[in-house]
Amino acid sequence: MGDGYSPLEAIGVVDLDIRINSTLTTISAFVVKHLSADCLLGMDYINKYKLKLDMAEHTVSIRTNQTTTTISINQQPEELRLPVRLINSVIIPPLQEVSVLVSAGISSASVLFKPSFNLKQQVPLLMCNSILAVERHTTSVPLYNPSLYPQYLSKGIILGTIRFPPDQTEKEEKHTHSDLSSSILINNICLQVTNISASDNSELNILRLLAHIQHETQHSQLQSVLLQRPKPFDNSKSTIATTTLYHTIPTIEHHPFASKPFPLHGEKRQELKKLLDELQLSGHIRRSDSHYAAPAILIEKKDKKYRLVVDYRQLNSVTIKDPFPLPRMEDTLQELGQGYRYFSKLDLKSGFFQFSIDEKDRHKTAFTTPFGVFEFTVLPQGLKNSPPSFQRIMSRILEPCRPYCIVYIDDIII
Repeated sequence: MGDGYSPLEAIGVVDLDIRINSTLTTISAFVVKHLSADCLLGMDYINKYKLKLDMAEHTVSIRTNQTTTTISINQQPEELRLPVRLINSVIIPPLQEVSVLVSAGISSASVLFKPSFNLKQQVPLLMCNSILAVERHTTSVPLYNPSLYPQYLSKGIILGTIRFPPDQTEKEEKHTHSDLSSSILINNICLQVTNISASDNSELNILRLLAHIQHETQHSQLQSVLLQRPKPFDNSKSTIATTTLYHTIPTIEHHPFASKPFPLHGEKRQELKKLLDELQLSGHIRRSDSHYAAPAILIEKKDKKYRLVVDYRQLNSVTIKDPFPLPRMEDTLQELGQGYRYFSKLDLKSGFFQFSIDEKDRHKTAFTTPFGVFEFTVLPQGLKNSPPSFQRIMSRILEPCRPYCIVYIDDIII
């Protein structure tokens, strides 16, 4: 092979008839197990038919007897995608991940793997788009079985396809500096993998939600319905709703409140910096020049992680109360008991963070830390009117669904 060390084991020899336009050519060829194309023509064929390659005219000439045949070279060949086949039959246990050995049609390379759509529709297995390192025609692919039943895959089944990453030289034609083109190539690959991971996260969550359904037909039917709308099940990151409804902070006349930041040391200081970076990256907070500055503290949760909490008591004391009512539990229970048989419950991930604060009121949410002053762009916990405001927004959004839907802040019952 061209890489200099990967041998190809010949399992036979065949005589081939190769027709180029109206010209018939013949050659003896080896049959091998692994090849990246249907057929490779080497020096014996080139010498036999005095093949000439004209790169200026983008043509190839082939001579047979006294006749010369010229054909055009395809300057924009289709993207090469090679099948990835399972080397051995395998059984994937329920709720487990197994790395399986697969064969690829190239000797050694770093390639992009895309799972087979047809296989994912037929077998409840989760495979992620990923970057694979092929060595001597083989590599491994992780398979996750989210169902309660063992899943069997037979030897030779196609798990997906591989292709080469975008050609770096094409990037260099568009950019002067090779370093820049390298970074662009890496970013493109990472962005693609990230986007795919989000989609796979949705599918994985859906399959986990359905794992308790043992009736195979019901499991399949419900899975088919949920996979039509996978986006709501992606909890890999928080999202901010696109809506014209905003949280406002009406206040009586007052002077802005400003406090000194609480002192933090060691681990808590590092955790605060990490949280601030994450919240800025997600767009939930931004740096502020506000005259307000409420103190922020870290609260340790049950899982030993930390939550950022802002002491808004001074701001709350001048905030005009929102009279929008929260649903009464007695009314909710009475409505649920009116002969309904099936119930679905949805819980919003970081519900308050999904709704924005009106731009004119964001400066009032400013809080101070050892790393500077920040303000929220989304609804934080601790504000006086957060629950009724959130309830109002949710009620208006789900108003068309009210005959069969009850919402209590960030919990939805269907």
